[in-house]
Amino acid sequence: MNKPLKSFLKQLNILDAVFCKDNGKEYYGFISEVQKKIEIIKPDAYYVFNNKPLILFFDLTYETDNNREAEIHKKVWSFDNSPVIFVIKGEEIKVYNALNYSKKDEHLEEIKLSENERNSKFSFWELQSGHTWQWLQMEYFEKRSKNQKRKRVNEQLFQNIKQVRQYLTNKHSENSLNEEDANSLILRLIFIRYLIDRKVKIDNTYLPGNSNDVNERRKNFIELIKKPLKLNLLFKKLNTKFNGVLFKKQNLVLTQKQSNDLADIFKGELQDENNLFNGFFFEIFDFSIIPVEVISGIYESLIDEKTRKLDSAVYTPPFLVEYILNDTVDKYLEEKNISECKIFEVAVGSGIFLVQSLRKMIDKELELNPSQSHKEFSKRIRQIATRNLFGVDINEEALKVTCFSIYIALLDYQDPKDIDSYEFPDLLDKNLFKANFFDTNHRFNKIIKTEIPKFILGNPPWKNGSKDKIHVDYLKSNKLSGVVSDYQLAQSFILRTKDFSQNNLNTPICSLVVTSKVFYNNKAINFKKRFLSKFNLTKYLDLSPVRRDIFKNAINPSAIILFNYANDEITNKNQVKFYSIKKNLFLKKFNMLIFEKQDIKNIPQEYFMRYSYMFKVATYGNTLDFNFIKRILENSNNYSLNSLFNDNSIISGKGLFRGTPKKHYPYLEGKSLVKRKELKEYYTPFNDKYFVFKKEDTYLEAGRTEALFNGKKIIIQKSTDKETNIKFTLLENGYAFDSTVYGITFDDSNKHLLKIIFSIFLSKIYTYYQFMTSSSWGIYRPELLKTEHLSFPFIAPNNEEEKVLNSSVDLFLNNLKNHYENFSLGNIEIDKNSLLKIDSTINELYKVNAYENDLIDYTLNVSRYQFQENKQYLVSNFSDDKTSYRYKDFVLKEYASVYLKEFKEIYLDEYIQVEVYPLAHFIALNFVFTLKKPKNSIIYPKNKNSEKEVLKRLAHNLSISQLTDTTDATKNLFIQKDIKGFEDNSFYIIKPNEYKCWHKAIAWYDVAEFKEAIQEAEINQLNQDI
Repeated sequence: MNKPLKSFLKQLNILDAVFCKDNGKEYYGFISEVQKKIEIIKPDAYYVFNNKPLILFFDLTYETDNNREAEIHKKVWSFDNSPVIFVIKGEEIKVYNALNYSKKDEHLEEIKLSENERNSKFSFWELQSGHTWQWLQMEYFEKRSKNQKRKRVNEQLFQNIKQVRQYLTNKHSENSLNEEDANSLILRLIFIRYLIDRKVKIDNTYLPGNSNDVNERRKNFIELIKKPLKLNLLFKKLNTKFNGVLFKKQNLVLTQKQSNDLADIFKGELQDENNLFNGFFFEIFDFSIIPVEVISGIYESLIDEKTRKLDSAVYTPPFLVEYILNDTVDKYLEEKNISECKIFEVAVGSGIFLVQSLRKMIDKELELNPSQSHKEFSKRIRQIATRNLFGVDINEEALKVTCFSIYIALLDYQDPKDIDSYEFPDLLDKNLFKANFFDTNHRFNKIIKTEIPKFILGNPPWKNGSKDKIHVDYLKSNKLSGVVSDYQLAQSFILRTKDFSQNNLNTPICSLVVTSKVFYNNKAINFKKRFLSKFNLTKYLDLSPVRRDIFKNAINPSAIILFNYANDEITNKNQVKFYSIKKNLFLKKFNMLIFEKQDIKNIPQEYFMRYSYMFKVATYGNTLDFNFIKRILENSNNYSLNSLFNDNSIISGKGLFRGTPKKHYPYLEGKSLVKRKELKEYYTPFNDKYFVFKKEDTYLEAGRTEALFNGKKIIIQKSTDKETNIKFTLLENGYAFDSTVYGITFDDSNKHLLKIIFSIFLSKIYTYYQFMTSSSWGIYRPELLKTEHLSFPFIAPNNEEEKVLNSSVDLFLNNLKNHYENFSLGNIEIDKNSLLKIDSTINELYKVNAYENDLIDYTLNVSRYQFQENKQYLVSNFSDDKTSYRYKDFVLKEYASVYLKEFKEIYLDEYIQVEVYPLAHFIALNFVFTLKKPKNSIIYPKNKNSEKEVLKRLAHNLSISQLTDTTDATKNLFIQKDIKGFEDNSFYIIKPNEYKCWHKAIAWYDVAEFKEAIQEAEINQLNQDI
């Protein structure tokens, strides 16, 4: 390491936190693709976080190659895995946003900072805590002015491809190509460039030049494009070499103008001032760096919107593919220590699962047999591909792209990379089949069952398959029509995998990306029952809370399920490893799946069968939440609001629906209609400006029943307000309402129940219960079904409790009525005292204890914001307002109070004093046992101000490096969210400086862990003494 770089890293205090080959400190945790790209880019040092090289350092102080820095900028942008780079030239140090390349400036976007700002923003603790990345996201990755057009390499590539496609298919131009021919031509040109950049040798007749001289061959390629007939001859040759994949159609004839324009588009790469196509970035794109899986995106970018919707084609992000392969192929190859593993990919798409699996098998082959000759190795990896890769898709073009991607992956491992000397395997119709997955008569069924795949992988369509006759017939013949809800293909794909399971020894492990709605949707009860009783669910990753961050062209909630057919064995006792993930900047910008300790659970499979709310509670709650909800239901003897309504003739339902007028509803004539936007929160007063039905307005598609619109009623909005609050109101007049809301109407026989029900809706436990058990809120749409509202367990108050609730509701409503009657301006002042009285009374009614009250508070103040991008500050940030529930001192004392209470009940002859150390990037609490009662139970020592001093006070052997292991997520404070430890006379806990980590509800979980560890240690000591 050169002195300037070493000196700079010391300034940032990260010298020991980076990896540098020259110092003998290398990192071996990258996947092979990333490792190869790092070797091509050649950074002098790199900073790793969660197995990703987030920062690259280049010391060019003594560099003699004038083009080196320009090449670094292009390659790093194409790499798209390192968001920041530093370039050091002696005293000059510049930092760049590596996710944005300026063609005009011919370099990455510079992040202009003073020396002090730079050293502060990129210091050790700022990097570790994530503050650096939050700042970058706000200022550079997200923030864009009108003149800023920041695009990552894949976005720019896909945009340029779409622009070329639009140009070629322009019906107003001469010799306009049809969609299929345009797509074919674009793919051909892109893949030839791909071969050039990857230094693959192609016939010198068409592309002369040394294969290592990429720039010369790029120029020759541009000249070839200008000669359409000669270009077609190359296509013909490539068609022979690539077994008819992509280059099969020979009559693609371009006009000379089209050829010249296409050449100009690719010539944009050479920075010609006269080039009219300067919006294209083909010169900057480096396909030796751009990941091969981007081909998946190229394929998707060529699918028009209509076809994409028809096929429900969704590009699977590479980081999800890697997650699935880590659980399947990687684990299998490692455990068996072999280099072959049969894969069957369903709904192949671009074949990303097959291609990446092949790479892992070849890497294992290199590890196992490093001394093979080039010829032996070449033959061996071709054999691996033909023996182990199988797939099916209804779209033939998708299979061609998959096949070509496999060929390129094979070429990557050839030395030399020469298509003339390499024989590619013939995969189409032998390994890759154009077929409907539900066609049980197609010959792929026999082949797959004969081959017996170890894994069935894929991302099947997320759509209704009622128009697919083969699919519908499959459901009928297998008696699944009443099992699969709404003909959903995701459900059918899951159940169809059993057909490839022959016995316990030959049962494939399946890992599919599916819409998570199949496990939440109330209509899918029969499917869920069948799946959970017939399959072992090994692992479930719920991605619903981050649905907007996963798939760019689809916002449906998703899940990754790892499962296998149980072959009629009982599944009840199977343990499900349940993972969920919440909003975080590392996922959104860096494609990292980071799991906090609270988001990993082990749950018996029978719980998912027995408790309809288990998936939701597992996603947003924990053991205590599950026990709490279970207890509420048991205490009510499963008597719900719906039961109450049935027993007391309370009418409820959706409002009227205009739709296509079909029927006359005369009782609506003269009645006022309150529209949703006219409803006020909690109470809606009389207004003579509401719409009044005339006779001609009373012809509707659904006018409901007259009784629903008479008398007093509580109106509940279907959707939650700003994804956060359940919105409801009281209407005291006989108004009608529309189908965007639900109404609960009371008459003289049951009006005594109105205020009790209204008070329940006002209570925090009601919102808690609905968030924790409803099927859509926090998963997909921010709405609640009527059946979910009415499922709330009802416990009847006694006379005294009923009086308190009635009087408190009167006070609460009278305050609102006075506001409207007096035409008061400004926001309404809610009667908080009445609200508190109602809530405390409801809590007493439902016997809510201390920790359950904290669980409610955590859900209302943390959980229900965890899926909302614009409310993340409420999850993480403390408040400076001393009256706020997020004020740091208040939060920490509340957290510590749980320890003091719980340990006081265990250690009757000892006391605990809590030392609180609130540092800038983490907070530490030290719990010290003492025989003497301390003056103050909670103290803030003033003599420990640095991280080192605090850690030394907590434990003599505790170091900063132990808290901040950037290569192992299980040992990193800012990923796991806590570090716990014991000393002779104390124990400690360290967590990030985040509100959610120190909420009082979390203290109950932490205390339970400490108590369990202490009791276990005491038992072990007792056994030793005996």
